[in-house]
Amino acid sequence: MQRSSRLPPKQRETNLELPSSQTKRWSSRRKAAVIVAIRTGILSRLEACQRYMLSDEELTDWEEAFDKRGIPGLLSASLHLYRDKPKPSDGSAPVRGRAKR
Repeated sequence: MQRSSRLPPKQRETNLELPSSQTKRWSSRRKAAVIVAIRTGILSRLEACQRYMLSDEELTDWEEAFDKRGIPGLLSASLHLYRDKPKPSDGSAPVRGRAKR
């Protein structure tokens, strides 16, 4: 019971469990929880970026993937597959597919 008393009031009301601020491994569900928290007003974009050490660009990528494909779109492999391909003039190397074993 003490655990819920430490949560912000809006988080207690929605029963949304946010990832730890120490999160290093981002599952698709953890990413979705952050997106939902932002969209429901539990966290601001700035708070989320600061708390989870995310760039605004990274958070935007998550949101776009979530909007297009839902939670499956947030899988790290999906984020690479569905990103816009680099323009030939920007000097970036193309993203390669998964290595075969």
